[in-house]
Amino acid sequence: MLVVLNLLALPLGFLLILYVMMKLGNRKKKKFKPKQKNNWLIAHILSIIVYFSGLLGTLLMALTTNFTEQREMIYAAHLFIQYFDWFLIIPGGVAAFITGVWLSVRTHWGVTRYYWIIAKWVGTIGAIFFGANFMRVWLHDNFSEIFSSPTHPLENAFYLSNRLWIYFGLGLSFTILIFLVIISYLKPWGKRVSTQQQPTEKISQKERVQ
Repeated sequence: MLVVLNLLALPLGFLLILYVMMKLGNRKKKKFKPKQKNNWLIAHILSIIVYFSGLLGTLLMALTTNFTEQREMIYAAHLFIQYFDWFLIIPGGVAAFITGVWLSVRTHWGVTRYYWIIAKWVGTIGAIFFGANFMRVWLHDNFSEIFSSPTHPLENAFYLSNRLWIYFGLGLSFTILIFLVIISYLKPWGKRVSTQQQPTEKISQKERVQ
């Protein structure tokens, strides 16, 4: 039971943040002005760039361990992987989530009005859940056990298995990120049926591109 609660704690926390920000946004009757929207959009894009940079740096460091046999180099690569996670991936992911929520709440898009936006929330929270409960183990929790062993990492079956899981996690993380970027650009699937049945303003093509 405790394990289940630990697994669900972070996603539930982000759902709570989503709920609170929706409530705060709904209290403000006026939507963002164009300049405000652009400023928050820039912040959102920069957050995604920071997150992507962390993933790319982690991938490059992991790949370097395939081209060296020096224990110190392998150790340094994984130390930098931890730094990328702490200072790029986690802050970038959290900032992208918060700025994305606020943009949805304070613009005509809404949080649950369009299927592509709902898909973004599912993908984002899913990526956070995966990172917190699985990538954390492969990047951080196993670090001390692997490098405290006198066995060279390349001769350590546990290390080699852990490195494969890191590659798998990075592949999945890149896949989710690319999927979210694509649907943000294409905005597929349209509105939810419940909102289509209500009289709403038609969004111009110009607004769609923005």
